[in-house]
Parts: sequence; C-alpha cells; structure tokens
Amino acid sequence: MTDPMSPVLLVDFENIQELDYLKKLRNTDFEVRVFLGQHQAKLPSSLVRQAQPFGTRLQWIQMEGNGKNALDFHIAYSVGLLVAEDRKRRIYVLSKDTGFDPLITYLTKRGIACERIEELGKFLIAGKSVPEKPATRAISTANAEKSQPPPNTAPVNVSEKIPPLADIILYINTIPSRTRPKKPKTLAAHLASHFKKQSPDTDFSAVVGELEKIGKITVSGDKLSYHDQP
Repeated sequence: MTDPMSPVLLVDFENIQELDYLKKLRNTDFEVRVFLGQHQAKLPSSLVRQAQPFGTRLQWIQMEGNGKNALDFHIAYSVGLLVAEDRKRRIYVLSKDTGFDPLITYLTKRGIACERIEELGKFLIAGKSVPEKPATRAISTANAEKSQPPPNTAPVNVSEKIPPLADIILYINTIPSRTRPKKPKTLAAHLASHFKKQSPDTDFSAVVGELEKIGKITVSGDKLSYHDQP
C-alpha cells in the first residue's frame, strides 16, 4: 500500500496575514506554501521565526506580476498541479476569498479532498491537521477489547482501513442538506456504504462519535444536526 502524500496548506497571504498558529503545524506532516503579492516584499520577523523549523516543508511563492485576482489564479493553478500528482492528497486553502468556493465544490464532488478555511486556529482545534488521524486513534482505542486478535493470528493494521476524518467531513459536505441522514445510525450506515471498499471493517458508529466530538454534528437522542463551516 502506497503511503499518502503529505497534506498541503496553501496560504493566500494577500488575504490573510495573521499566521500565529503556524508554529502549531510544526509537528504535523503538513507542507505549507505561502503565496505573496507582488508588493509584499517584507515579512514580520515573528512569522519568519515560526517558518524556519519547517525547512523545505515551507515555500514562499511571490507573484512577479500584478493584476486582478493574479494571486488567486496562481493558487488555483497550484491546486491543479497537486491534484495531478495525487488525487488522494488533502489540500487546504487558507483564505477568506469565497471566489475559491466554486472550484473547491467542483473538486469535492469528484472525490478530491480540497477545502477552504478562514481561520487556522479553528482548523487546528478541530483536529484535522493531526498526522495520526484522530479518528483512527480514538476508534482503535474504543474498540480495543472487541478487536483483540485470536491467538496465533497477526494483528490487523487498523490505521490502513479507516479513512481520514477530513475525508469523511469533505464527503458529508458534498451531500445536499435536505438528503443528509437525520439519525446517528442512519449516518453510520450511509458512511459505511460509501467507504465500504476503502474501509470494509470500520465501525462507523464510532466515527459518528468522533464527528460529534469535533463539532461537525450534534446528536440529541435519536436525531442529529450538522454544522458546516462558512
């Protein structure tokens, strides 16, 4: 099984210049590419200090021309190159510019894990950037007693069978609001059906629990509601 390529954060530095949370990405597997406008020749020293530990995992990309949406087009082009390299790679665009949304919607409907985020802090709090994949860790712990292998049987590599939580969220976002499952059991069954080839043995009821923990859904009795990011 081929290891997935590292997720990538593409930063629209003309639109968002506050990156105090960048230091919290150091211990993840993220690559960061910061796109600078033609006239953004100076960077805050605090930001440069945060960037240094990334080494080659962080790139500064400065525009050489000036024009309407020039930087946005460069980011969109980079998204296309990343998708061409690996359709399973997770791509995040840090920008408040909603002009990216039609492209991202187009990609997510075609199974590409691409998302626009507006606040890096909230994104990190949601746990999407953790390389260990929070759903894998929590689910394997919750089911530890149930999944003990019988004697003389090689243990199953659970982490290879559970899809990244970010991928599950991206898939849910593609489902029209009116047709989304309205009950936890129905959502678990729906996810199990969609990801059956990738994760045939996953307990998706535990995945639903993880979605509730990070605030993607709220479960009240036998009903649930969804919380989408802007």
